[in-house]
Amino acid sequence: MGGQENVIYREVQRPRQIWIWILILLIAALFWYCFIKQIIFKIPVGNNPAPNFVMVILWMMFGIVFPLCLLYFMKLIIEVRTDGLYIRYVPFQIHYKKFMVSDMASFTSITYRPIAQFGGLGIRLNMNGETAYIMNGNRGVKLQLTNKRVIVVGTEQPHELVNALNSIRS
Repeated sequence: MGGQENVIYREVQRPRQIWIWILILLIAALFWYCFIKQIIFKIPVGNNPAPNFVMVILWMMFGIVFPLCLLYFMKLIIEVRTDGLYIRYVPFQIHYKKFMVSDMASFTSITYRPIAQFGGLGIRLNMNGETAYIMNGNRGVKLQLTNKRVIVVGTEQPHELVNALNSIRS
């Protein structure tokens, strides 16, 4: 990808919360159980069972693809390049979201409450119109853009991210 040679700062975050792993694995286990019961042992699941081809598709999606995508591929990539801040929440975003340095009015290191302020982890929009990119923790950088939008980027190294943003601003 063009421009990656100009990376000043890069942080890759992966999910660390045990409850996320447990939730995803429980969902996968449920679909494995249903698949084995209905397809292998030929015992219908429920009073109105899904056709076998539907069960196979659901098992493939939620028993294999869903856990692999979320546990293996899911990550938040934060990069500061010479022209701005780039954020990508894999596998939900195909391309980086770009915030050009010329569009940044200010940025500061903050501590926030992900559930109370944004309703959880992920790409979130709260009632104040702030957009957040959160993978782990409660520390981040708040960007005030020139168009009055506010972006909160969850980071494990907020001071290093602020220093990198300051370096491209000057």
